Amino acid sequence: MLAASAAGQPRAGEYEVKAAYLLNFARFVEWPADILPAGAPLQIGIVGTHSFGRALEDVLRGKLVNGHPIQLRQLQWTDYLMDCHIVFISAAEEQHLDEIFYRLGNRSVLTVSDIDRFSLRGGIIGFQMVGSRVRFDINRSRASGADLTISSKLLNVARAVHEDKAVQ
Repeated sequence: MLAASAAGQPRAGEYEVKAAYLLNFARFVEWPADILPAGAPLQIGIVGTHSFGRALEDVLRGKLVNGHPIQLRQLQWTDYLMDCHIVFISAAEEQHLDEIFYRLGNRSVLTVSDIDRFSLRGGIIGFQMVGSRVRFDINRSRASGADLTISSKLLNVARAVHEDKAVQ
C-alpha cells in the first residue's frame, strides 16, 4: 500500500511509480522533429525540491526513448526551462506555477506535476492519488497547443482527459 510514513513523507513506492510513468510519458508523446531531432537527447527537467530520491535516476539510467538518450536535469523555477522536453514541476513550486506557464508559453514542453488540479490549471499531465494508486489526468487541449501528440494508448489509461484550455 502506498501510504504516508509516520513522518508524513510519501513512501518510495509512490515516486517509483511516478518515475516509471515519466519514462512512459516520454515513450507515448511525440514532439515535432525540429524540437526533438532523431538521436538528440530527450531532456527531462525536475523543477524544485521533489520526493523522487534516487528512484527517477534508477528508472531512467541507461534507457533510450524512441532512439533518444535521456538526460535528467535538476532545475529551479527561475532557470531556463525551454531546452527541456519534459518538465516535472514539484508541488513545492505551486506558488510559481503561473509564472512557469507564462515563461513556457506554447512551447513544445510536456509539463507534469503532482500539484492538485494541475491539468485543469494549465498543465498537461497531472498525477493524482486515487486510494493507494497513482493515476493521471491529461489536458489534451494544452498538449495540442504545445504541438505535442499524445498516443491514444496513453489517453486510454488516463483517469480523465480534459479538452478545455485551463480552468481556474
